[in-house]
Amino acid sequence: MHIRTLSLVLVGLLAVSLPAQKRAGVKKEPTFPEAVETARKSVDAEEYGAAVTALQAAIRAVQKLQRASILAALPKPDPYTFKDNDPKDDEQNPFGTSLAALGLTLNRRYEKGDKSIDLEITANSPMVQMLSMMFANPAIVKADGGEIVEYGQHKAILKPNGEGAFEMTLLMHGKHIVKATSNGLTADELLAVIDQATVDRLEKPLGGGVHDGARGATSNPARRPAPAAGHGWSMRSTARIPDSSAARIRAAARARVP
Repeated sequence: MHIRTLSLVLVGLLAVSLPAQKRAGVKKEPTFPEAVETARKSVDAEEYGAAVTALQAAIRAVQKLQRASILAALPKPDPYTFKDNDPKDDEQNPFGTSLAALGLTLNRRYEKGDKSIDLEITANSPMVQMLSMMFANPAIVKADGGEIVEYGQHKAILKPNGEGAFEMTLLMHGKHIVKATSNGLTADELLAVIDQATVDRLEKPLGGGVHDGARGATSNPARRPAPAAGHGWSMRSTARIPDSSAARIRAAARARVP
């Protein structure tokens, strides 16, 4: 009798303590405003760990917008077909949160028959310092069979990458890397796809724009890609002194003449 009573009690306790069946859903990522607001509240409450987590979520939200903007800026040359890497692969990466802090990386592959271009864009690349050293020493680039290509204020290194293949690495704003690897194309064919218009469109999603210096030629002679329609390069300054200031300068100059 006691054993039967104890058994009934145990069954009753298990029935109460065991959770009901529930399907675990994927946690929805907060929007940028939501993440920033959570971070602000966490800082106010001195919950700094939660604030850091919220700010990382804010970075991921911005990077999603940045990715879409970069892809929209990339060329769609006819008759090439192209395919982008799936962003879900990055989201499922167990190190995704840590990698997000290092920068955004996306890939696109262009194909035309047996010809192809693999394009990789890394925003806030950790490899920038090494690349900057190469740009500072053109002799190293030349010794490796490469050359400097100018895209206005930005520069790229173009070099052979085997028979019928080339590799071009473009540095933008000292922190973003655009790398294009071609197969079966000449150097000029590669530059015709990754042209000045492409780099101009990438200005907005990769930062800079009108607030980070106007596009213009450098003093070092180098191969330049085809300019965007209505664009060119000029060594002449576009700055103009206001008329009133110019008049004062001329008057001061005349006054100093004996």
